[in-house]
Amino acid sequence: MEKLFGTDGIRGIANQFPLTPEFVVHIGSAIGAVLGREGKHPLALIGRDTRLSGAMIENALAAGLMAQGFDTLHVGIITTPGIAYLTRTFGARCGISISASHNPFDYNGIKVFAGDGFKIPDEAENGIEKIAYARRDDESHNAIGSIGQRRDDQSPITNYLNFLLDAVQHQPILRGKRMVIDCNNGATFELAQRVFRELGADIVQLNVQPDGVNINHGYDSLEPKLVRDTVLRERADFGVQFDGDGDRAVFVDERGNYVDGDFVLAILARDLKTRGALNNHAVVSTVMANIGLEKSLNAVDVKMERTAVGDRWVSERMRAMDAVIGGEQSGHILFFDGGHTTGDGMYTAIRVADVIVRSGKSLAELASCMTRYPQVLVNVRVPRKPPIEQFSSIQEQIEKSRGVLGDSARILLRYSGTENLARVMIEGPDAVVIEREANAIAAVIQETIT
Repeated sequence: MEKLFGTDGIRGIANQFPLTPEFVVHIGSAIGAVLGREGKHPLALIGRDTRLSGAMIENALAAGLMAQGFDTLHVGIITTPGIAYLTRTFGARCGISISASHNPFDYNGIKVFAGDGFKIPDEAENGIEKIAYARRDDESHNAIGSIGQRRDDQSPITNYLNFLLDAVQHQPILRGKRMVIDCNNGATFELAQRVFRELGADIVQLNVQPDGVNINHGYDSLEPKLVRDTVLRERADFGVQFDGDGDRAVFVDERGNYVDGDFVLAILARDLKTRGALNNHAVVSTVMANIGLEKSLNAVDVKMERTAVGDRWVSERMRAMDAVIGGEQSGHILFFDGGHTTGDGMYTAIRVADVIVRSGKSLAELASCMTRYPQVLVNVRVPRKPPIEQFSSIQEQIEKSRGVLGDSARILLRYSGTENLARVMIEGPDAVVIEREANAIAAVIQETIT
């Protein structure tokens, strides 16, 4: 039985298993069976990004949920964090975002949030998987009188936008500021301009004409060149890039420097600590975080906790240690001090803008608190994902590379949680050497895992 849930929900190529309309009906039915055991006609709140396959998957999910007695509320195109927020505030039993985040248009996915706005726990995911597979061979349904009803209503999106603006008391903090916004033809294509114009910004917009196919076209998670070129040409104060479902934000400062999630964590942690709002003087990030972030935080007596890659693991560690901020280098930043439960690109951009305005410093000046160590990431496409530790040839190459790099470098191997990729990351003081050794390890992986 193929596992359905990865590190960020169910994801795959649309119209291929498990995201065929026939099986998605079973997924929806399984979600209803696992999450709807109490109460009559519980509510499922559903939204999606701009992918061509979104409506097909949405309708199939709704059919399965309604067959289990759920009422479904469809809010249209909205960010994933918008679904998480509305799920909690509308008292829904669950919220579902149909999106594949930063992946190309042919991918899609199903992200499920519990009533508290956090992603459902592992045991719920396991139960959904088990029931979805079982129902492929079971055509029985509930009695006709228990079928749920569907309602389409985009007005709840206004509640979500007001929540974002509440972070700065709806004040026009960006009046007189020019900013570049790249929405990558995704879920923020209309919402971002509404938010940042309300905050007074002079906006230069990029990629805001989705056609179902162009979502994330040209997207670069860490170095958005189009944003950089536009910031410099337009002499903007800063630029921000959102991914397809709007849960990530990476920035470009007024000088054209890339400001990824590591820099954002360094900037915001300092601001929180200065205001006495950094619980336990701690920030949570992942094993992919640049060592420069750790050194930057240590310099101001802030400790950094590392987790496995994935916002789920960051969120769990934050909740366990009562931390208020955490995130990933990719720009997925989590704040637990303002009523949010998941990473939100627009919320992150507002919080960064607020620090810029209150400090009187430019983004480049704020980002100078951290020095990025050279880091290289090589992706290797693999047909399967066996434990890397079982291959002696790969381990031998890793040890050989460690001997070349010495103690000042860091090597990390892992599989992507959403694609058939092995990722080789090396961090160290010499960019040329780490790139050479990363490619050497990648070559052995390519030869070995077939």
